[in-house]
Order: sequence, then C-alpha cells, then structure tokens
Amino acid sequence: MQDISHIFRSYDIRGIYGKDLDEEIMKRIGNAFSRFTKSAVVSRDMRQSSPSLHSSFLEGFTEAGGNALDTDILPLGVAIFFAWQQKKELAYITASHLGKEWNGAKFFHSSGLGFLEKENYKLRDLVIKDKYSKARKKGKAKTDDSKKIISDYINFLAKKIKASKKLRVAMDFGNGAASLVGAELFKKCGFDIIPVFEDLDGTFPNRNPEPQEDELNVLKRMISECDLGIAYDGDGDRMLLIDSSGRKLSAEQTSYLILSELLKKEKGPIVANVECTRLVDYIANKFGRKVVRIPVGHTFLINETRKHKACFGLEVAGHYTIPSILPFDDAMLISLYAAYSLSKQEEPLQEIISELPEYFFERISISCDDKKKFLVIEKLKKSLKKKYKNVLTIDGVRIELPNGWVLIRASNTSPLIRLTVEAGTHGDLEKLKDEFLSLLEDEMSKV
Repeated sequence: MQDISHIFRSYDIRGIYGKDLDEEIMKRIGNAFSRFTKSAVVSRDMRQSSPSLHSSFLEGFTEAGGNALDTDILPLGVAIFFAWQQKKELAYITASHLGKEWNGAKFFHSSGLGFLEKENYKLRDLVIKDKYSKARKKGKAKTDDSKKIISDYINFLAKKIKASKKLRVAMDFGNGAASLVGAELFKKCGFDIIPVFEDLDGTFPNRNPEPQEDELNVLKRMISECDLGIAYDGDGDRMLLIDSSGRKLSAEQTSYLILSELLKKEKGPIVANVECTRLVDYIANKFGRKVVRIPVGHTFLINETRKHKACFGLEVAGHYTIPSILPFDDAMLISLYAAYSLSKQEEPLQEIISELPEYFFERISISCDDKKKFLVIEKLKKSLKKKYKNVLTIDGVRIELPNGWVLIRASNTSPLIRLTVEAGTHGDLEKLKDEFLSLLEDEMSKV
C-alpha cells in the first residue's frame, strides 16, 4: 500500500486526485470516520472528482453501520449550518481553494468546530493501519433536500442582518459553490447584486479556486458601478473584498470594516493568527480590545475564539468568525456582515480604509517537500530562540523586532514554507526579507 500519511493535515485531508487520493482511499477514510460517529451529514463541493469521492466515502461509512444525511453540493458554511442544526457531525468532500487537480475532506463536530489535529491524526492512523470495519447491518444514506437547506440558511441570516441602505455589490463566485447561495441571500437582505462567474463548474475555467487579486479583472471591471466587490473560493469558505477603486482589502482592513459596527454591541477580545500584521493590534487598540494570537487554521480559529470568549476572530487567509451570529467560520456570513456594516457608514469604503496606517508587508512562498518542511521549521525554532529574545513558536517561528517582525511557518495545506515580513519602512522590509530568506534557504539545504 502506498504511503498516504502526508495527505492528513492538521485540520483536513488534501491530495492530488489520482496520485495521492482516489475512490478506494476515500472509501477507507469514510469507514474510519465511522469510529467517530455513526450518524453524520455528508456533503461536497462541485469539483469534477467530488461526486465519485463523495459516493466512495458514503460507501465506506455505511458499510461500517453509519447512517448519513446526504446533501450533495452545498457551500461549506451552509453544510456546517445544516449539521449544526441537525446536531450531527459533518464530513465535507473538498480541496477548498487548491487547484482543480486536488481534492480531500474536512470534518466538523455538531458544534461547528472542525476536527482537531489529534482527531485528524487518529483518523489517519486508522486508515494507514487498514482497520476496515464491516457492520452486521449496513447503514443507510438518506438524500436530503439541498434547496430546503439553502432556504433555511438564507432565512436564518436574513432575520439577523438587513441593509441600512441599498448598496450595489459585485459578487465573483469563481464558478464555485458560493453561487448556490450568495445572490439570493444578499438580495433578501436588501442589496443590489451583480453576479460574476455564477455557473457551477468544477474545472474552474475563469480563475483559480483561490481568489487572487491578479485574477479578478472581470470583478474589477464591474466594481466602478458598485459600492463593494466580493470574491469567493471554491467551496465558499473564504472570501476577499474589493473597494470601488478595484483595490483588494487585507484581512485586517476587512476586519476594521466589520468591527466598526460589531463592537458597538459585542464584548470580548479579538483573536488573530500569527500571520496577521501589526495593523490588527492598531485596530484593537483603537477599539480598546485585546488581541490573542493563535496558530494558523480554521479549527484553531474557532476553538480559540470560543476558549477566550472573543467577539471576533480572523486569519490572513480569509477566514473570520462572528460567534454571536454563527458559532463557526462562514465566509458568506462574513461578507454579508461586511456589506451590512458598509451600509451603516456615510463614507465610501476606500475612504474608511484610508483612515488606517500603512505598513510594508510581503509574503513569499518557497517550495518544500511535505516530508521535510516541518523538520526545517523545528530546526529554525531552536536556532532562532537562542538568537532573539521575542520569539513566538505556537505555529512556526515569529520573531518580533524593533523595526518589524518575521514569521517562518510550514503550510498545512501545500508543500510550501512561507516567509512573512512586515516593517515600518521599505528599506527595513527589504533588509529583513533578504536576511531571513537567506537563513531559511540555508536551513532547507541541510535537510
């Protein structure tokens, strides 16, 4: 049997379809999932490989005696919402923002909290040891009405959020799952909508599943007529905002827009992962709130937001949570709340964002084999803790310096190590980037 241990990540499963992951492997994953629950919601995105992988997962799960509510295609946030309402665990077939050749799975508890690292690794061990289970009585997969699920979700949010004034919003769905919900939800909440790439297509013919600024030209052409632009990833669990000048907002700038309204009512600290810039500290200080730093990953985001009773949580990658509305990470809710917050403002979005200070920031991705990347990070932790005083090692290595900060961490979803640098001046940015890039490349050459 091939070694597939590398597809099991800290908070999900990811692999290239036909190389790392196929129907037989997914069947074994579904079977192993039965050790965690015998009753679950099973859903998927619209990738070309998702239908067969979805069926294989159900086959393995039901052969072990599991009973499933099969929703077929839903945006991830809607699937979590349905499982949360049904008080069941969720298995969702997706590779989220990765390219069309990838696929995988994410798992969630009935509370909306994603499986923790130790749970994903326990599932990995069951699959690798090939402990396949067959029950005396096979379980059943009952098909649920996805249209009703979507309608219930839209009605739930529409009761909580209404536009204060009618804004025009351009929405780039990237041919992904968010198109099943986005336009109808925003219209019901009082917004005018211009949809972009709204047809479901798992080949992603118009842009990558991950919304990247240089691939949003169609959205940017629409934006001059709009107050706000939004782009979603493949399974609809991440999004980014564009202002009417065509400028992409950072996660911290997006959070500022949301928090300017949210903090009028909500109490508690703000949770931010180690990749977030010092702008989040500035924003927190402006609103008189504390920042709690956490590891990267949507599961950590939700878990730590609950643990610290935070009012809001954010990740640089485009994950956010507003626990007072939904106790999990949902890009559709976040984008809706951002539009709602903008509808309460007198100024246009670009003027609101211009109030914030600017920092010099750059993130570089360096290819590194999945089997080597974490070893490189562990070696760097030891050497950098000896050299610098202010070092945070909860996820990679973050070094706080007088003229900025540097983060070196391994990606949990791709064969990459990422170097993130922020400084007060462009000169300091270049200096820190050169110094730590050289250090990282030197360490990688030794492994």
